[in-house]
Amino acid sequence: MNNDIQSSIKIIDSTLRDGSHAIRHQLSREAISAYCENVDGSGIHAVVVGHGNGLGASSIQVGLSAISDGEMLSAARASLKKTKLGAFFLAGFATIEDDLAPALALGVDMVCVAAHCTEADVTQQYISYLSERSVEVYGVLMMYHLTTKEVLLEEAKKMVSYGAQGILIMDSAGASTPPLVRETISHLVEHLDVPVGFHGHDNLAMAVGHSYMAIESGATIIDGTTRGFGAGA
Repeated sequence: MNNDIQSSIKIIDSTLRDGSHAIRHQLSREAISAYCENVDGSGIHAVVVGHGNGLGASSIQVGLSAISDGEMLSAARASLKKTKLGAFFLAGFATIEDDLAPALALGVDMVCVAAHCTEADVTQQYISYLSERSVEVYGVLMMYHLTTKEVLLEEAKKMVSYGAQGILIMDSAGASTPPLVRETISHLVEHLDVPVGFHGHDNLAMAVGHSYMAIESGATIIDGTTRGFGAGA
């Protein structure tokens, strides 16, 4: 990878969000503070913090967090001086009034708004809400392997029309192959006027390889975790 490509890649660190899955959402305030202090100013664009399923997801159904969303975000905010604080918003778990607005009030700089890969329409009110407030917002299409690159493009275009500043596809089931990553990312990059990103899963030890393939195919955003600390780890 040449230096020009490397310097243009935006890294979103989801260790304190996706990694929460690996420990049943039991991240402590102390762990969050320590991690954020260590990565602050390292060149990472943003650190995403919270329950594994995002804002408002702490529940008996998918797992109770050790501490509240507010406590997690406050701990991270106090430790991040140069690196942005991010949050993950999965349509269906959180609401604007109860979760998104309070997160912004606590100092969240960036939000990834996610939905199943064929259901981008459910993100409209949330992406629009953030865009209208000049908050950095990305649309995330999960389980991308379940549909075609043509359908993904149409769903991505919806998110962009709502105000998303970039589109990420998530290998939510770890079902990607290098050719699939190359074909999908290349198609989105060719037809979208916003940055395209990739989030890999490491259940087959392919997350790094797939992320590299995404970059080779034109992705300029990589969402990942430290040492594969994420769902399924």
